[in-house]
Amino acid sequence: MSKFKSGKALTFDFKGKEIGDVPLSNVSASIKEDLFCWGHLPLDESGYELLKEVGVDSDTVERIVNNQGHGVLRFGRGAIHCTLLEATAVGRNLTLKPIHLVIGANFIFTLCDGHSNVIADVCDSYEDDFHQQAQSGGFLLFELVDSLILDYRQTLGELAGDVELMQNRLILNEKDANIFHDFSILSAALLEFRNAVAAARESIDGLSNRRSKFIAESAQPFLERQAIPLDRLSGDATTERAILSETLNLYMGMTSHKTNLVINRLMIISMVFLPLNFLAAVYGMNFRHIPELGWRFGYLAFWCFATCLVAAIIIFFIRKKWI
Repeated sequence: MSKFKSGKALTFDFKGKEIGDVPLSNVSASIKEDLFCWGHLPLDESGYELLKEVGVDSDTVERIVNNQGHGVLRFGRGAIHCTLLEATAVGRNLTLKPIHLVIGANFIFTLCDGHSNVIADVCDSYEDDFHQQAQSGGFLLFELVDSLILDYRQTLGELAGDVELMQNRLILNEKDANIFHDFSILSAALLEFRNAVAAARESIDGLSNRRSKFIAESAQPFLERQAIPLDRLSGDATTERAILSETLNLYMGMTSHKTNLVINRLMIISMVFLPLNFLAAVYGMNFRHIPELGWRFGYLAFWCFATCLVAAIIIFFIRKKWI
């Protein structure tokens, strides 16, 4: 059995090491028979009604109905409600999907919109772990967190790859009008991802340290260990964002340097032509008695003087290493 069948939940007998499935309508009866149940419920009225049937308080159900898109950890009277954010990245576009965990005395229910890669990974691995070492329903919680961390690693890898592509675009020095827009989207995605990891870290920390009748004490040390890779992921996301910021600063520095070079060249050209403009202004005046107007070689003298002046200015700039 590798995945949920439609309209059914899984039951676990930890003493006899047996896994079965029951219709969702019989979940409440199975829980009363001291069987641990795991069900992946739809986010609709049928899922909400089943939660109420197994004793989940109305406040918890109301929070799930509102489908909050951020990390939540609430210890209610009849169950614990924890929301973890599954992350999916395609290039620089990040999508966060809330997965609701409802943990009770003899059950764990998961709820989310549409397909979940995290739940699919758990479906592929839970059976082996159940037969090898599971002693309570806490093993499923460990499996869910482990799959979430794997999902985060893959997502961060996608975002890190896009950071590298941004650096390559900078190295190639492409005249890309969209580069600032792409930088801002990727930077926002990295920040959202880091916040999602931090929220998951906080929730797992609460589940591993706070005493509750809904979580076996034997499972809490394993959950506490999962906080370490979450801390690393949060730090790696911060590092990638810092790299992206430094890349943008480098790009801005290169652009500023190129602009300065252009301005420097324009300034040199202006300095060369400034005295020529002065001479042209003097001899462009409409006075009758300018002495040079009657001189036979005045025009030639003007150009000889102008040429020598320009040459002297250029030699001066070269010696000063301004050009």
